[in-house]
Amino acid sequence: MAKTREEYTACMRPYMTGGGEDKRERFCIGAKICSGKAENEPEAKNLCEVSALEPKPPKKPKKEKICQLKDLAAVGACLAANIDLSSLTPSNMQQTFEVALQKCTSKQSASVKRLYQKAEGMDARQLEALKTIAKIQQQSGASL
Repeated sequence: MAKTREEYTACMRPYMTGGGEDKRERFCIGAKICSGKAENEPEAKNLCEVSALEPKPPKKPKKEKICQLKDLAAVGACLAANIDLSSLTPSNMQQTFEVALQKCTSKQSASVKRLYQKAEGMDARQLEALKTIAKIQQQSGASL
């Protein structure tokens, strides 16, 4: 049984070389032996035959999450740090938030950057929620 990834790969090498009709079977036998599920080739072959008769059900695709609560908290903290609420007016609100989002994008992690990129596709209620979080954090002086 291989203990590290390198040992497993070295163990599998003879089972992965060459083509032919039995390539899949050889790979399965090697995987069973190298992972320690089988002691020898006949035992591994038997396990492969059994698993071929009972294939695994297909995995359900994961739904893409638009944003998570921790992302919203990071957005709120970043916006709060980059927006001066005393100079915010209805006429400059959109531009002010766009500038703040641009500043935050250059500072944040990849997951938060994706959230900012998706902000363009957010509806008015979602954007308003982000603005509210920023205002509340600014007024309360909260930091994350």
